[in-house]
Amino acid sequence: MKKQNLHSIFMLIALCTMIFMTGCKKQAVSGIPETSGEKGTASNILKTSGRTTTASLPSLSGKLVYHKYDCYGCSDTRIYIYDFATNALTWVSQYWNIDFPMNAHFNEDASKIVFMGQPSGSGEWDIFLWTVGSASAPVNLTLGNGKRDEDPKFSPNGYRIAFKQDNDLKIMDLSGTITNTVTATASLEEGMPYYSDDATQLIFAQGAGSGSNIYKININGTGKTAIANVSGVQEYYPIVWGPNRFLYSRWLSSTDSHDQVYMGYFSGAAATSLPFNTATADYSDAFPCGTNHVILSSTKSGGSGGYDLYVADITTGAIYSLSSYHTGINSSMNELGACYNDF
Repeated sequence: MKKQNLHSIFMLIALCTMIFMTGCKKQAVSGIPETSGEKGTASNILKTSGRTTTASLPSLSGKLVYHKYDCYGCSDTRIYIYDFATNALTWVSQYWNIDFPMNAHFNEDASKIVFMGQPSGSGEWDIFLWTVGSASAPVNLTLGNGKRDEDPKFSPNGYRIAFKQDNDLKIMDLSGTITNTVTATASLEEGMPYYSDDATQLIFAQGAGSGSNIYKININGTGKTAIANVSGVQEYYPIVWGPNRFLYSRWLSSTDSHDQVYMGYFSGAAATSLPFNTATADYSDAFPCGTNHVILSSTKSGGSGGYDLYVADITTGAIYSLSSYHTGINSSMNELGACYNDF
């Protein structure tokens, strides 16, 4: 081989090496998160511990609130808020004197959350209201009433809270004053209420296990109508998504209790199973984010353990772990009860 050709080859190799060393550092392999290692100064805040550069990862800029625990009733229940815009993950319940805080819901501008929990050591379920970012403790809206208060959800304008009290549906204002007794049939278990877009109705789950179905009812207690009631199949956790449809969880079949996420329609059209569901894992607690995605919990393979949080496309079925946004979100615990707000 001629000397000048060897020289050209060596020069080409050197040039390629320089390009590789200077260029690939910022081009993370698709699906693998880059980690900066930066931590927040407060012990309950983690920042920028890893964003993915996957081109197809949904772009989200709002806030997410969720809870995690080892098991329902375990003493390690925690509420977190994740800000997609700043990549800050905050364990907000860390210093509250509240046992089992869970099932939080944002108001219309994400300035407040409402959630259920127990005053430390009391064993009584109550409804709490907290201003996001406040140094003050959450306010107990149902303190001392001797009743079991659960499943709170804000009205669309944030002025009212629908919730379950001793198996019935109630509505209260932000001071804790009951304004509506929507149902009064204590022999039936009615819970998980969610407001319609126009705030004239609640949709909710009635019954337990294979007898759990989804209904809608006017807030004055009239017009109760079944909107998801497949025989022998548990249907629960309804979440309204606009004026025409709602998300909910249901068993795969009467003989297979794997949870699946379905889209229901107020028009009465047949409900549809969303395309990310599989028969080998549970998919539940879905909440809308953006125009075409949901955040949900799943036990699908490849996760961190138990239920993990994912964002999924309701059209294509593409599904991504929220660990792709922040590596501190999913863990060996169960991450559940997601609520997303665009603010």
